[in-house]
This record gives sequence, C-alpha cells and structure tokens, in this order.
Amino acid sequence: MNINKLRQLLKRDEGFKLDFKLKVSLELESDKKEFVKDVIAIANTPGGRGYILFGIEDKTRAIVGIEDLPDNIEERIQQIIANRSTPPVPVKFELQLVDDKKVGILTIFKSMQVPHQMIQTGAFYVRRGSTTDKATTHEIANMLQQFGMLSFENVPCRNAALDELDFGLIEKHIGYIGTYRKHDKLMLTTLGIIAADLEKYTYYPTYGGLLLFGKNPQSFIPQAVIEVQYENQTFAITGNISAMLQKFETMIKKILPDSYPIEGLMEVVTNAVIHRNYWNSYQYTYVTIEGDSIKVCNPTSYEYKEQKEDRIRVNPWLYSRLLLIEQKENDFHFGIGLDKTKELFQAKGEVKIQTNLMNGLFEVNLPGTSLYYH
Repeated sequence: MNINKLRQLLKRDEGFKLDFKLKVSLELESDKKEFVKDVIAIANTPGGRGYILFGIEDKTRAIVGIEDLPDNIEERIQQIIANRSTPPVPVKFELQLVDDKKVGILTIFKSMQVPHQMIQTGAFYVRRGSTTDKATTHEIANMLQQFGMLSFENVPCRNAALDELDFGLIEKHIGYIGTYRKHDKLMLTTLGIIAADLEKYTYYPTYGGLLLFGKNPQSFIPQAVIEVQYENQTFAITGNISAMLQKFETMIKKILPDSYPIEGLMEVVTNAVIHRNYWNSYQYTYVTIEGDSIKVCNPTSYEYKEQKEDRIRVNPWLYSRLLLIEQKENDFHFGIGLDKTKELFQAKGEVKIQTNLMNGLFEVNLPGTSLYYH
C-alpha cells in the first residue's frame, strides 16, 4: 500500500471495513481468537476490501507505531488465520513508515468464499459499525445466497401443503409455456414452484412458489408485506406479489396527484418487493408517503452499484419468472429501469439511493406529493 492511501485511511473513523489496533497481539490463544474474529467479520461484511491498521490508537487515531515484530510475521498471520477460519480469509500483511514510525497494514481482500466461519467455535461474525458481532441466522443465509450456495426462493416450505397454491393462477401464467396439466408435479418441480421430499414421498411449495402463486403467503412468510405509511396511518398490503402490487397501485392512484409519475414509483416498489432480502424475517418493505418525499425501503445487506453489469440480482428466480409473466400479461411495472425512473422525476427533484448497512435497508427517496399539486 502506498503512503497516500494509508494517510487517507488514517483520516477515516473505524467502521465496517476498517479497524485500528495499538499492537499486534498474537501470543496468547485468546489474542489469536480475537484477531481472527475481527478478520472474519470484516471479510463477511459487504463492501470490498477491508483493513486492520496496527500501531494506531483507535480513539485518537494517533500514530504510535509498532516494534519488535518477527521477520516471519506475515507467514505467522497467514498460519493463524488458516488454522482458525474456514475457508481461510485471503489477507496480506505489510509495513509502512509514517512519520518515522512503523504502521502494520493487514489487507483483507474481498472474498468469493463468504461466509467465513471460526473453526474453534463454529460461529460466523460480521461488523456492526466499528464492532464485531456474531452474525444472525438471516445474515448467514443472506451471505450464502449472495454467492449462489443457497436461495430463499428455492427452499421448500415444509409447513405448507400444495393446496396453499392457487392452481388457477399457476395455469393462467405458466400454461402458455408448454403442455400443462393441473397438479403436474414434475413440471411444477422443474419450474421451482414446488420441491420434492424423496424420503417422505411428498411435495411442498417452495417459498418462491408461495410468493408468486400462494393464496396467502403471509401465513408462512409474514415478512412479505408492503407497509404503507400515509397521513399518520399505516396500511398493510398482503397477498402474493401480483396481488400486493395491484392493491398498492389501486391505493396510490386514489391518494397521489394525477400528475404524479406513478409509473416510476411502481417501478421502484416492484423491484423492492422482488429483490428484497426475504431471509430478513423482521422487516417489511415499506413506503412512506409525505409532502416533501416518498421513501421506499426494503431489507437488504448488499451494496448498491450503479453499473448495471455489476448489479447484484437478489432473488433471481423470482425476477426471471416475473419477467416471463410481465412479457405475457404486462401486469408489472418493472423493466423501464432506474435511469428512466430518474428521468420521470427529473423536473421536480433528484432520486436519491442509498444502502444503510447498519440497519440493513436499501432506500430510494423520490420527490414528494406537494411538488405535483398546482
């Protein structure tokens, strides 16, 4: 790392991907454990490369420097990490002189093998701001989904029977794909709408199948709700994804000005419902309608990227199935894209987008209703 990059890091506060340590403490087993916990946590937290800087007072960021490091310090660090994390976290250790003092720099590279786990305890760790904490169940599942190892949509819902699916809706939307017979389990399994339990010789709806074609998905996925906050009232919109979006559109057409670009709002809400983190079971997708802004939030732990080629598609199965339905039925308002949405609101204000990793929310702020009243 060059000196300019290091000085930039020293100006920042500790956070998700940056930690300051006074010294390299690797003598005791407890020291090694705490060190590897921090490394794992930074590696498991989204946002690219992370760094631990040694020889720095974490409160004041004063450069103290480190001395008396063994010549094989990088090899030793690599060995400690390899023996305590699975898969091993990719790192690099180097020294840099700053104001005649040695600063140790541990670079924690962006890993393609997330989540990393502590071998000795079996725990997974993440960063919450500047602290290290155990990952929750939904955070672990979300990490597995991020790298294609597990997908919420394809997990069978073992509490639900097949009659929880609306087969009339299924036939309406997938009958045109090919020869389809009601309760054709082979085709429904191939399409990912149901899943087989071969040991019990039975079938269950998948969570994705319930979200698309369930009679009442909220009985099994209570977080699958659009919560609308308007004029000090809260409205909960339920049903399968198609029903929720239709109910939401009917509602906003009654309360928004005729001149408001509803198409742009529907694009944002539709994408929020499709691409939200369904592993997060305690947060809804919610829409707050106010005079100065309309805010759409959905649970996520992914960092938003403007470049389309780098954008992460959360719930790709849902997205692809709904894309087919949209092409046939034109029921959904997704496909115009975020750039088009920005253009629709350009005359009245900026569309602001941010990911809040602290509370796990992806937020889109649109111009409010007051700007469209004459």
